[in-house]
Amino acid sequence: MAVPYKAPVKDIVFGYEVIDSYNVLNKISAFSDFSEDIVIPTMEECAKFSEEVLAPINAIGDQQGATIKDGVVTMPEEFVDAYQKFAEAGWASISLPSDIGGGGMPITLSGGTLEILSTANLAFGLAPGLSAGAISAINFHGSQEQKDKFLPKLVSGEWTGTMNLSEPQSGSDLGTITTKAEPQEDGSYKITGTKVWITFGEHNMTENIIHLVLAKVPGSPEGTKGISMFIVPKYTVNDDGSVGDSNNVSCISIEEKLGIHASPTCVMEYDGSVGYLVGEENRGLNYMFTMMNEARVWVGGQGLACASGSLQGAAQYARDRVQGRPVGMSKEDAKNSTIIDHADVRRMLMTIKAYVDAMRYLMYDNQLMLDVEYFGEDEEMKAFGEERCGILTPITKAWISDLGVELSNIAIQVYGGMGYVEETGVAQYLRDARIAPIYEGTNGIQALDLMFRKLPLDNGQAMQRLLSDVNKVIDEMKQDDEELVSMAEKLEKEVNTLSEITLWLGSKMLEGELVDASAGATPYLKMFGQVLGGYYMGKAAILANKKFKETGDEFYKDKLTLSKFYIEQLLPLASGYASSITAGKDDLYAMKAENF
Repeated sequence: MAVPYKAPVKDIVFGYEVIDSYNVLNKISAFSDFSEDIVIPTMEECAKFSEEVLAPINAIGDQQGATIKDGVVTMPEEFVDAYQKFAEAGWASISLPSDIGGGGMPITLSGGTLEILSTANLAFGLAPGLSAGAISAINFHGSQEQKDKFLPKLVSGEWTGTMNLSEPQSGSDLGTITTKAEPQEDGSYKITGTKVWITFGEHNMTENIIHLVLAKVPGSPEGTKGISMFIVPKYTVNDDGSVGDSNNVSCISIEEKLGIHASPTCVMEYDGSVGYLVGEENRGLNYMFTMMNEARVWVGGQGLACASGSLQGAAQYARDRVQGRPVGMSKEDAKNSTIIDHADVRRMLMTIKAYVDAMRYLMYDNQLMLDVEYFGEDEEMKAFGEERCGILTPITKAWISDLGVELSNIAIQVYGGMGYVEETGVAQYLRDARIAPIYEGTNGIQALDLMFRKLPLDNGQAMQRLLSDVNKVIDEMKQDDEELVSMAEKLEKEVNTLSEITLWLGSKMLEGELVDASAGATPYLKMFGQVLGGYYMGKAAILANKKFKETGDEFYKDKLTLSKFYIEQLLPLASGYASSITAGKDDLYAMKAENF
């Protein structure tokens, strides 16, 4: 049987301290009172809701999934009921601005709440996650009339939102989309075309769905420069905010998928549907990236959620399962032994647990930088948030989502044969995690973004400012106990290697050898993620060491142990990517395509 989910509230609260969230957010007037007094009860309540309402129906969603008949998508009854409770409790709006009806909490707070909700039930969490992005796009770029008309019920959770980018012939390359937007005399547009991979594009949990659709106005420029963004509701919305008539928005089919079965992935058809232009024509891709960047950060969070959930089950199974005599243990002692006493099982569990901490700190810090970018009160602060968020986002999305798959896979190995059996629930985490490296821009695209857009920011100075912050933590560790000094030296070695590789890549790009640089993009992102993990674990070690001395709480001693394990045994993997990065393109292109 699957282990009942228990939210790691204490770990989450510690994460907010590691990234110094309170000091950073208190410099923003809207969040001047943000503190543990808000975080702890919020996470405890979210944990209670998720453990009691969402986790028990996770397997139901996996087994039953969403179904479609005559264009109508039906969710499992338990999901419809859970969504109503979710919206009524205010979880849909807690981290949305108060001036649009939200709870007024920082985006950073949603790091913990979304982690808990999605670990309990990832498929369920995709609906409000997409809505939050749609709300941000309309709030930042829509007209006041559009905000007044669509935001209240999106914010309350009465309606959900989606984003419609891809088409059958146009996946990641959006420049080739063909969906048309024909201007009408009343200022609206008629939207016609087919969109694919639309998460929660159709369902029966809310009375309306507000689609954000990318389309091209006749005569617009070729490629991505000619893309506009439109609000296209499933049902028209009357002036008083009530739901009107059908808007010729249809779900043709839903995909049969490896995982997230209770998240309907829809093929959507727009047949002269009424749409409303957001902002200006031909700037749709720019607007959509408001939504996309937030979504990419949370896709990393989905990897975190799956790894965290699979760890809980694996650890409990390892504590319970009797199998074999551990090396070095007497036969008498082995009578009371379980597989958690085997060194290899310990290694697997420590690997998952250490990575989960590093992943959590990175994702929360990325969301913190979103708050700084959006709500910073001077241009310097906002610019810093935008710069740092720009660098962290592709790493958060790709490094964490890749690890979500890898660590869920390791968790199955802890179970042995029982991990391959559905009743334990761990296999669902692996299947659900597998989509995260693919959607919201494949991880290969994230690597190219880091390489060609983020590395050259401000002539490379943005990257140097980040590495400078890493070196400050190393210097602080060197002033601490001998154990932290040793960790600092190991972290410093890896940072120096990363700096050398970064300079090498920069020189390749300056020389115009772009294919050579692109050949090393993915291992470079993995290397960068591994080093950033060491940076955050270094920060955690400093804090945990201080807290342990103050309180004697074993929790903090364990955090110090996890940092030590990561820096000594996982961080050195970073240097292993160096030769892959500098190898260039020759081997990759030496074979003919037909010989693969």
